Amino acid sequence: MNEKWKDYYYKGLAVFLTVAMCILFFFVVFRLEELGHYVKMVVNILMPFIYGAVIAYLLTPVCKVIQTYLEDKTQLQRRPPEKAKKLKSLFKGISILLSILLFCLIIYALIAMLVPQLVNSVILLVDAMPGYIQTASIWLEKLVEDNPVMLRYVEQYSTDIMDYVQNFAKTSLLPNINNIITGVSASLLTMIGVAKNLIIGLIVAVYFLNSRELFCCQARLMTHAIFRDREMTEEEKASGKEQKAEWIIRETNVLNEYLGGFVKGKLLDSLIIGLICMIFTAVVKMPYAVLVSVIIGVTNIIPFFGPFIGAIPTALLILMVSPIQCVYFVVFIIVLQQFDGNILGPKILGNTTQLSSFWVLFAILLFGGVFGIVGMIVGVPIFGFVYHLIRDWMHDRLGIRKATKE
Repeated sequence: MNEKWKDYYYKGLAVFLTVAMCILFFFVVFRLEELGHYVKMVVNILMPFIYGAVIAYLLTPVCKVIQTYLEDKTQLQRRPPEKAKKLKSLFKGISILLSILLFCLIIYALIAMLVPQLVNSVILLVDAMPGYIQTASIWLEKLVEDNPVMLRYVEQYSTDIMDYVQNFAKTSLLPNINNIITGVSASLLTMIGVAKNLIIGLIVAVYFLNSRELFCCQARLMTHAIFRDREMTEEEKASGKEQKAEWIIRETNVLNEYLGGFVKGKLLDSLIIGLICMIFTAVVKMPYAVLVSVIIGVTNIIPFFGPFIGAIPTALLILMVSPIQCVYFVVFIIVLQQFDGNILGPKILGNTTQLSSFWVLFAILLFGGVFGIVGMIVGVPIFGFVYHLIRDWMHDRLGIRKATKE
């Protein structure tokens, strides 16, 4: 093919790709709802694999620690090669088994602590509700007994409220009782689906953990195959220039450090905060101590807003039993969050994301609005990685410009 026809070929290919991208863009815009439906369907089908990948990602450090301990304890490096290979495979299996058992034990402990406490809390709340209503009625009677104007307003509004409740029951509650039952049934089916996905995800996690080195090797080979560059000259190597594949692999490792370091550090931080809260609530004999501590620890995983999300419902729960203990609890939560934000959190997490408070808030609102609770948890490290890429690009550009000027 001569140069003239080659030029025509590339121009035609460019026009074809441009038209194809425009058609694809308009198709996506006008079929966005239908496309979202298919994406959601695919995600639901692959949910056990997503669960398995997340579990394997979280358990990989545990596996490595157990396997390294067993290898060092048995002095594996001094063994003959064939025997060392067999022992390494055995230790790998043992580390995977122990990691999965540890994960199941943690889930079981959380359920064993949370469910009975939740049931007891609901029973106590239902039993104590008549007393709360009676106390509120006595307080209201004392308030209005010497105030005829307020008594008139209370009688008027109480009549309006009773009429509203009766109309609501007739027009909204009773006709929609089937919808309510359907919603409760759908929630139960969703919980069963989550349990099923979790069980299958554990099996998938075993395969991920067992083949993690193979998957990493295949990913590297695929990256080199897709982003294959020409052989660099000695001058390019001396200048520190990277091939595209090596750059992608390096930045993927950086993303793993950002995401892994933040999520694992946040889990440890939240566990410590939950334990501190449990010790305090048990010492001062607050109601629902275990339930409150679990809620505070779990919601603490969410950066910035997590403490408020957990503290508000738990404070209201304690308020129904003892207002004075609710005040103590609010003061304790404020002190605890100051300790977490200024001492414990920086000690565990360090400056892993290298983001200011403004960008942390921006990332939480952006990713939380798009992806919900999961987005609020992983949004900060992902945005930190994007910030890192933009910062490195700016530094490279400024370096090139500076070199050009010189």
